[in-house]
Amino acid sequence: MGCLQRIKGSLRVRKVEFSEGAGSVIVEVDSLSFNELAEAQVMANRVIAEGKNVKEHFFDSLEDAQKAFPSLRAHEERIKGRVRVVEIDGFDYSACTGEHVRNTRECGMILVTHVSKSGGEYRLDFEIGEKALETAVRLSTLCLSVSSILGSPIKNLEKTVLNMRMENEDIRKRLSATTEQLVCNTLSKTVLGEVEFHKGLLKGVDLRTVMKTVGELIDRSRSVYVIGVEWPGACSILVGSSDERVKAAELIREVCKAFNGKGGGDEKIAVGSLPCDTYPRAFEEAEEKVLRLLSS
Repeated sequence: MGCLQRIKGSLRVRKVEFSEGAGSVIVEVDSLSFNELAEAQVMANRVIAEGKNVKEHFFDSLEDAQKAFPSLRAHEERIKGRVRVVEIDGFDYSACTGEHVRNTRECGMILVTHVSKSGGEYRLDFEIGEKALETAVRLSTLCLSVSSILGSPIKNLEKTVLNMRMENEDIRKRLSATTEQLVCNTLSKTVLGEVEFHKGLLKGVDLRTVMKTVGELIDRSRSVYVIGVEWPGACSILVGSSDERVKAAELIREVCKAFNGKGGGDEKIAVGSLPCDTYPRAFEEAEEKVLRLLSS
């Protein structure tokens, strides 16, 4: 935290937990980049290797402690009365009641293993000593493995992954747009009185987009949809309905029960996942149930 404080200028430590070579700290800071985190870890491990002595000082009040050590870190809301300040030999000062080593070299090394953000707070999980060394080796080996799989040097790994993410997002957008067009333009339509019945089988489309599109369509008109969605090894049936006679979730549950599937939803939209060998018969059953209900 002292290293991060030197890099960021200011931060507040909200909580620290530590047990058996691992721990976590929650800090309040305006921003924290991975480069800054790396710089702080390098600095911290340098201080550990230097073998700085760890000292303690006692003050009657927090105000007295802050006068003596202007860069003191303290969770002020939790401090009352006498204050213990832990000093890392001219490098860092913090108000703390916890147990400390006598010399930084006893820590071996420190490694941040996970970072998460919530609001203006960051949670940093870390390990020290042998545990940190073992994790560092595993993470290094993982990077080598990923580098080999992607065919990208480690120095370019971040850029390669970012490019892949952008390409993947573009593919998802294209798939979503194509799916929407297929739902709107390729299904067969039958008019049954005041209700439109749409059905069809689609391959390689985005199921979430099918659900979204059908939801919008049934809100616009009195209609019922039965759509089969097929991917290699994965088959689903979607029922969408704005007609009170066809309750989507109830119909999907009946079909799934009859054909060894599982699914759910609400009265308007429901989806069932089925074994691909029973999927064609399940689709026919769903279609027949809808026609019977709409004819009643």
